[in-house]
Amino acid sequence: MNIAIMQPYLLPHLGYFQLMHACDEFLIYDDVAYIPRGYINRNSVLLGGKAHRFTLSVPDASPNRRISELSFAPPPQSLLTTLHHAYAKAPHYAEVMPLLQTILMHEDRRIGALCQFSFETICRYLGLECRFALTSEMDYERSQSAQDRLIELSRQRGGRGYVNSIGGRKLYRGEAFEQAGLRLSFLSSHPRDYRQATPGAREGEFVGSLSIIDVLMWCSPADVVSRLAEYTLLSGDAPWGPAAEGMDQLWQPSLAEPASRPRASSREAAGGVAACH
Repeated sequence: MNIAIMQPYLLPHLGYFQLMHACDEFLIYDDVAYIPRGYINRNSVLLGGKAHRFTLSVPDASPNRRISELSFAPPPQSLLTTLHHAYAKAPHYAEVMPLLQTILMHEDRRIGALCQFSFETICRYLGLECRFALTSEMDYERSQSAQDRLIELSRQRGGRGYVNSIGGRKLYRGEAFEQAGLRLSFLSSHPRDYRQATPGAREGEFVGSLSIIDVLMWCSPADVVSRLAEYTLLSGDAPWGPAAEGMDQLWQPSLAEPASRPRASSREAAGGVAACH
């Protein structure tokens, strides 16, 4: 059984959900320090052909407080209006917008709880099986190192493998996990472009690294699931070459500089850019 452990992020990008595809149980790491100006309470959608940031405010947010001690404020009407303007013409708006409204209006405003509800809701829509739990509700030794906490949580949940995002390769080593009876793997994502326009409309540059909202709006559930499987699990003991180096930026894009790139040529599109409608 594979375990993944990540801080809760608000409607994160596709690569985050690939961890759910790669594991059997996903632990929401909400008993660690809150990270201001990160992805816990913000992300980006496509609006007017460009990445547009949206945010849910977190009252009394501070890096001196644990995520589990904080809650999201109610969503402003302007956020729902922005999502409507951004995706009203998208092919899957009718199915996805009600899901987003249910998520954003969820009664339990605790960061971890609302994110867990969002993950469960989206996975159910996609038909993806994954269990979720909050680490703040678990009994384990919190004073140990970050690596040892991950090892203890994974073993406590009956894991045989631990899957981390590619960025963790600089922090964790396979030897320690192996000694604890765990197989350490790092997820290297292979994202593909998809059509971000209605049929017949002119397309501009592809804008990547957006919230999961974007791919849900433009692609069918079956196509999203196929994209969730497009990754490689690299051994924690494997050597790291230039290709793996480049995946760090794909996993955690800069909020200030959303990834955009020109559309592929028709020949390239036949092999990599898919119309999801």
